[in-house]
Amino acid sequence: MNYLLLALCLGSFTCCQAQLVPSRQAYETKWAKPETGAMTWYVLRDTAAFELGSVTSQVVDSKDQLTLITTVTLKGMKGTWVDSSICAKATLKPIRHVSYNGQRDMVLDFDRVVTGFYTDKRLGKTTRISDTTRAAYFDSNIYPLLIRWLPLKEGFTQKLAIYDYNPSAKTGVITASVNEVSSSTYTSRRAGTRAVWLVDVTDEIGNGKSRYFIDKADRKLWKQTIEAGGRSMMMVAVE
Repeated sequence: MNYLLLALCLGSFTCCQAQLVPSRQAYETKWAKPETGAMTWYVLRDTAAFELGSVTSQVVDSKDQLTLITTVTLKGMKGTWVDSSICAKATLKPIRHVSYNGQRDMVLDFDRVVTGFYTDKRLGKTTRISDTTRAAYFDSNIYPLLIRWLPLKEGFTQKLAIYDYNPSAKTGVITASVNEVSSSTYTSRRAGTRAVWLVDVTDEIGNGKSRYFIDKADRKLWKQTIEAGGRSMMMVAVE
């Protein structure tokens, strides 16, 4: 009977795992360092990979804040897509997210009430945002970076509360889930064979599914595969 009660308690604990939210224990701060990296973005069709463009990411450390600046350049398209997300360094609590591209502009100021605006340039329409939240959250633009800074180990799982604004999909506080972490290797053209964490993640942003290849030694992201909206994609670190 005692073993049965223990099993039931453990099962209940697993099913009801608390979502990770911004706090001083949310991530391993030793990994949060200024960095700049670039990745080539591909779409996959059958066994072929076709280059879509490139993604450059920069982490800026300004004492009590971290800023992530992401620039996306697509082949055959003029201009770039630029996202800038600011969060508190101690907790990763989001402060502001600004996003500009040829199709839309967006500004989000984070608090219990998320405020800002969303301008659809194709429709010439601006929507004012005032969204009351009922739970703490990370900025959805930061969460792929947070994945690299978690206390990864074999068998690690974790749900994350993230905020995403998308007028054509689900908006508000949603869930991203680290479902499995395992060990593997990645062969770099310059760095040779690297020991990596394979991290399988799902989220409610278009019901996406990703696999991250994260270096065990320095948490560099070598590769990411993505399945979303019926498309298969891949991002590979530029060396």
